[in-house]
Amino acid sequence: MELNLLNVSSNYHQMIDANRAEISVRIKGSSVISNATALEKAKEVRQLVEALTSYGLAKTAIQLESVVAEVNNGGLLRSSSATYSLLIRCDDLAQLPDLLGIITSHKQVSLENVTWGFPDDPAMINTWLQAALELAKAKAKAMAQTLGVQIIGVHRVDDHYHSEHQAYAPQTLNRKSVSQSRASGSFNKDDLGLAMVHRQQIEVQVQVTFIISQNENFSI
Repeated sequence: MELNLLNVSSNYHQMIDANRAEISVRIKGSSVISNATALEKAKEVRQLVEALTSYGLAKTAIQLESVVAEVNNGGLLRSSSATYSLLIRCDDLAQLPDLLGIITSHKQVSLENVTWGFPDDPAMINTWLQAALELAKAKAKAMAQTLGVQIIGVHRVDDHYHSEHQAYAPQTLNRKSVSQSRASGSFNKDDLGLAMVHRQQIEVQVQVTFIISQNENFSI
């Protein structure tokens, strides 16, 4: 027996604030250390790590991502230079301006990117899903009343999630302000041209297929 179906879609939107960030940096080093000991043995890397940990950042929040050595005269020597890529995790965004100030105050360090992290609590996501489903249910009820049908069950439910947020790129830095702030050793959000509160819009889409029965007495 073929089912009588009513397809309903709904969208629920929610704005959330970032609660963490990952900072990608590159450091021009005067020697090649090819493993994690570079955090302690490579001079320029060690200087940045010491500055960050002296501020209060845990050393475990600093990771060596890669080392790219520059070959001199066709050979790789210990005295060759190298570019070190580090990933610095900031779990407290109140510290972010200070961490960026420390990073950009080192001449051999370039700020490559800031990646924002957002809450991903399953209970919170389920709350959004429930809100989207309530919207779909209310919409289906209104449609059923208008069309003279009765909802007797659910045949299928699909859910989809989308997010939109602004990515940070180093080109947005105010170069003049950064240069001046390096000299003074202090930075703020205006110097960096970077919003310290970063938001993301979450969209939860649901598509619900309801099973309906016809009302024989209904007529348009």
